[in-house]
Amino acid sequence: MSSSKFETILVDRKDRVGIITLNRPDHLNAMNQTMHKELRDQIESFNDDSTIGAIVITGSGRAYSAGADISDFENREFRGSPVDSFLPKWPDFIKYSKPVICALNGVSVGLGITMPLSCDIRIMSESAKASFRFAYIGLVPEYASSHLLIQAVGHGKAMEFMLTGKMIDSKEALSSGLVNYVYPDDVMLDKSIELASQIAFNPEWQLGEIKKMMRDHQFLDDTSQVMENEMVIFNEAAKTDAHKEFLMSFREKRKPNYH
Repeated sequence: MSSSKFETILVDRKDRVGIITLNRPDHLNAMNQTMHKELRDQIESFNDDSTIGAIVITGSGRAYSAGADISDFENREFRGSPVDSFLPKWPDFIKYSKPVICALNGVSVGLGITMPLSCDIRIMSESAKASFRFAYIGLVPEYASSHLLIQAVGHGKAMEFMLTGKMIDSKEALSSGLVNYVYPDDVMLDKSIELASQIAFNPEWQLGEIKKMMRDHQFLDDTSQVMENEMVIFNEAAKTDAHKEFLMSFREKRKPNYH
């Protein structure tokens, strides 16, 4: 990875994909206030960069993230998560960001798996493991994970994962729906960037609207309202330069060039 102006993360890019690496390997990338702020700052920077279309987050060393830094628990009065003082809250922050893929390269525990739950796609290396470790350490879930995990894996599996705090290997993570893909360790990040590149090819406004629609409509149990919302945004999309570019490229028998 490239050098970084940050203390706890590394930043790189490949074509239209921005890459963030959590970089406290000696602490298994445990999330402290500094890392959380730097992660948000860099995501916001990518969000403001028209040459970036999608974001990949991964970890350095043996872990994606071992969760919240325990020293933060001990060094401050505990209110919620020790990295929960930022506004907007993480799930809402990610909702309005460019598409985010979490490439889980190693141990992903507690905050190290609940933060990825809010992201758009999760990919895991074969040797990686995850755990919703809250009961084991005398805490309870956070970052809306008690809600989002049920949506990802269903009620029964979510209960099992939360109540046991068990380590979930990559095979079970894939079969349960916790992650989209599992790849050999040495190609997992490349595969994640490859998928992010497919996303980043598409026009930025449309990607943002699709993200918001998918999240807003996931819990809206009114198909008539969903279709009404879709039609409003569909009509807006039909007027965009991106759609006009697609129509032109179709007539000219070439790939569209949205950027």
